[in-house]
Amino acid sequence: MDHSGRKDRLASPVQPQVAGELGLQFYAGIPLRTRDGYNLGTLCIIDREPRTLNSQDLRTLEDLAAIVMNDLEQRMQSRHVALLRAGSFPAGRAR
Repeated sequence: MDHSGRKDRLASPVQPQVAGELGLQFYAGIPLRTRDGYNLGTLCIIDREPRTLNSQDLRTLEDLAAIVMNDLEQRMQSRHVALLRAGSFPAGRAR
């Protein structure tokens, strides 16, 4: 939310009691979505100071989310390959 209390397009609702307890004045988040379209969570930024998110900030947040997802998917792929090589991948799950 920006300092006026207006939600921007990527700010998720923050429970007022949580925001109040933590003193949050700003929250923005980008979904962490797999290539297959599964939502794993959200990359969030918070602050106790009121802020606004400009287009460059949004691009940076999107880039960071893409880096996180790329890293997660590479780790999953490496684990998948290691399990296949070890012959211990659960039946029916090998692709």
